[in-house]
Amino acid sequence: MAQEAAERKHRYRPLLDRLLIPAALGSLALSIVFALTLFGIRPHLSTVLVGTPFLFKFATMLLLASGGLVAVRRAGNPGSGSQVGLALVPGVILLAAATVIDGSGFPILGRSGSSVPSCVGAIVLLSLPTLAVVLRVLKYGVPTQPARAGMSAGLLAGTIGGAAYAFVCQNDGAVFVAVWYGLAIFIVAGFGAVIGSRALSW
Repeated sequence: MAQEAAERKHRYRPLLDRLLIPAALGSLALSIVFALTLFGIRPHLSTVLVGTPFLFKFATMLLLASGGLVAVRRAGNPGSGSQVGLALVPGVILLAAATVIDGSGFPILGRSGSSVPSCVGAIVLLSLPTLAVVLRVLKYGVPTQPARAGMSAGLLAGTIGGAAYAFVCQNDGAVFVAVWYGLAIFIVAGFGAVIGSRALSW
């Protein structure tokens, strides 16, 4: 098995490295289009896009997605390092800081009784196409721990889904984002681990 892993690494690693970033960027663009198509354009979107709440949500999701990108790359390249958690630190710090200083007064449960299930469900839905793409790209790597690789793919997909949903989400409180976006990302990471344990086995 070690010899097979070495052969696969030599043969496929360049493909993984070349495909991963374009796949992530393409998935983000498509997820934004899906979000606007499925959930409609938010009123006063041009104003929202330059406001602090949106910029916080989007920047946090992108920072976490960057960490997910590092996690996926390392999961597909054995021996490329194990300090995956460090890549998530910038996004976690920004999220925690915004939560502490949030003075918006927006409730943790959102603007309506349907805010939480709508948010979590929408992010999970928007993440699924990206999850499929990232798992497919991981096939060009050497994921020796399929469940961990799938979880990394789910983390990346969930944060991309969260970034896309930020364009239509009207619940702008930092605590809301931390709790419910976080829950949605956790769910997608779980899906990724389950699917990856089967789809990435070799």
